[in-house]
Amino acid sequence: MQTVSAELPLDLDRAAAWERMRDLSVANNYVPGLSTITFVGPRREGVGTHRRVRMYGLMTLDETVIEWREGAGLTLQLSRGGKRPMPVLREQFFDYALEERDGGMWLVNTMRYETGLGALGALIDRLVLRRVMARQLDHITLAQKLYYESGRRATPEMLKAAESRLAAGE
Repeated sequence: MQTVSAELPLDLDRAAAWERMRDLSVANNYVPGLSTITFVGPRREGVGTHRRVRMYGLMTLDETVIEWREGAGLTLQLSRGGKRPMPVLREQFFDYALEERDGGMWLVNTMRYETGLGALGALIDRLVLRRVMARQLDHITLAQKLYYESGRRATPEMLKAAESRLAAGE
């Protein structure tokens, strides 16, 4: 299983951050390219919650909550109709977590995935996939921070300004 992670401090306490995180209907406010969210079944939170998301108007993914850590985080398993999330991936999981460090709250996101296709999949991961996943996770985590702290949808302009501030060490 391959792992990429991203983490940023949050200017929120645990309760406020968890209220944002637990609302699985608002990911389109911080996941770039996510256009629609549809729940499959009656659950809206907790283990077994299943939602279908549409990315970039082209790809539909199923996301199922397989772990729910009240006040601390959750894990989604990604698939396409119960099949591989993407042709090169056997499995993919997205872990959202809140951690207290140095007297503050941190948003910690981890993408875990396993490639298929044997040696070819491993090569694709090493040459391209790992960097793409890491960059995507960095964008999601920054946009999530912006949304959590402001309550407003993270726009490309907000992301660009925040990336510039981070690069400048602010």
